[in-house]
Amino acid sequence: MKKRIKTFVLFSLLGSLLLIPKFLDKENHFVEVNAGITSSEVRIPVVRPTFWESDGAYQVLRIAPTANDLTNNVVANITYITIADYNADSYYKKDGGFNEYDTNGIIWYDFDINFVDSNKYFDLARLSSTDVNDASVWNKTGATILNSSVLHKVWRIWGNGNGISMPSGGNAESRNVSNETINKLLYGYLTCSSSTYNGYGAFGTLNTNFNLSGRVYGNDDKVYDFVDTTHYDGGRFDGEGVGFQYVPTADKVTALDYRYSSIPENLNYTNNDNNSITATIIIGTIGITTLAGYYFITKKSKVIA
Repeated sequence: MKKRIKTFVLFSLLGSLLLIPKFLDKENHFVEVNAGITSSEVRIPVVRPTFWESDGAYQVLRIAPTANDLTNNVVANITYITIADYNADSYYKKDGGFNEYDTNGIIWYDFDINFVDSNKYFDLARLSSTDVNDASVWNKTGATILNSSVLHKVWRIWGNGNGISMPSGGNAESRNVSNETINKLLYGYLTCSSSTYNGYGAFGTLNTNFNLSGRVYGNDDKVYDFVDTTHYDGGRFDGEGVGFQYVPTADKVTALDYRYSSIPENLNYTNNDNNSITATIIIGTIGITTLAGYYFITKKSKVIA
């Protein structure tokens, strides 16, 4: 009898332990499958004056350990981030609503999430050449600390490129951007990660600054995202297809909103459906309960003996 109990307990515990690593990493955070860019990157939209791209200028986001590294152009200490994407925007164009200067749309920078909140500084620079060791710095914004407060906003160069404005709040100009810009923006956010850097944890700020839930999305508004039949992502509650696909932006917004509003903040869910999470918790609980039962049975057996 004792042998049977031990065998049952062993398989129960092994079953729960084997399932948990599919959903937890070594720090007990739920691990995402993949989505958008990657879980290790953040995405920033930048608006620049038209002249910023003239004369073959090399436009970069620069990140360095100190503000002085950027101010003094200490090339050896600077990480250069190149433009990842571009789109025209109906607001940031001549007679489109924005009238501070002529601009032709939005450029996008994707960079390593580990730079955020690591005491690094950044600026936007316009260089004379792609050879950074030999390039002149034609224009650059002032060095700014790279912390989480600069995320989920449009970075708009102002003046001749001396600084960066980051509109935010219920009256932010970024609420007027086109749906195409929103499609590009949400490419950088994981539907099922609780991260406040690049997951649904940022939805509250994104919604305020870009009016995500107040928009009307058309059939052509889609986000390139990860979708499969077993994991929840890309705005699909049921899962459709397998791999990276274009999914409706409206679905992505609904999914981000749902997660942001429904999941406790102290749980780090990423790209796993609620059923899988619940199953993991239940199986773990069964294992613990079984162990407790085994303890009392063996204890009782010893007393009887």
